[in-house]
Amino acid sequence: MNYFIDFEATQFSNDIISIGCVRENGDQFYSLVNPHKKLTEFIINLTGITNELVQQAPEAEEVFSNFFDWCNEYPNDTPVFYCYGGTDFSFVKHNFGKAKNFKEKSILGYMFAGLRDYAPYVQNHFGLVKLVGLSKVYNYYQNKENIQTHNALDDAMMLKYIYEQINIHSQKEDANAFPEYKVNNGQITEIKLNKFNYTITVFDGDTNQIINKFKNFDEAVAWVKTKISRKERSNVIDKNIIKRIKKANNKHSQYCKCYWTIMEVMKNAE
Repeated sequence: MNYFIDFEATQFSNDIISIGCVRENGDQFYSLVNPHKKLTEFIINLTGITNELVQQAPEAEEVFSNFFDWCNEYPNDTPVFYCYGGTDFSFVKHNFGKAKNFKEKSILGYMFAGLRDYAPYVQNHFGLVKLVGLSKVYNYYQNKENIQTHNALDDAMMLKYIYEQINIHSQKEDANAFPEYKVNNGQITEIKLNKFNYTITVFDGDTNQIINKFKNFDEAVAWVKTKISRKERSNVIDKNIIKRIKKANNKHSQYCKCYWTIMEVMKNAE
């Protein structure tokens, strides 16, 4: 059975402060979690969760033990967890490292090993060149403007709704959505990477400038390396550049002024 899940966490330290999950049959699980840390104003304003609320919340050990039991209400079922975006992986990994008992470690470990990020699938469905926000997709299918409150259960329910809508709609039906997330005039510069079996798509407002700047993968890697600190540079291998470019795609300009989208391609038989 599919499970749609979302977490909210402390800023910087990634301690989970709330978990929301909904099964495909509509069953729901929600709880606040006491991180034993003071929340920043950013997190308070983003989520509406206050220091007073988390101080009164149950311990992580209790919450995830209860979540383990909830997931096992269907003993013959194998849960498949979906999240939206990569931050949930960081939250789960960090809290797994602090887990204290068997149930807590089991469910966090199971999620970390099998958690599926649905955001790239949504990106591919709409034919976009970068990831699109959860609420933006939800509003598209609702055909009205909804404000995302960053409540973990609400976000999990939005993800479930989007998953169901995409299974109903064809790519052709949704082909004209989010034009602002597509390359101007359909112009994309592609660099084939036989060495690592990747295709890197590079774009911004002036594609000709990008073509002239990066004629091949080696030039692109060399340029990205200039954005890495001198201390790190000597230890960096080319394969790690792929990860750095992926980060640039999410953060838009961390390592380059253009955006990068990376798609795995089939490896040659040889």
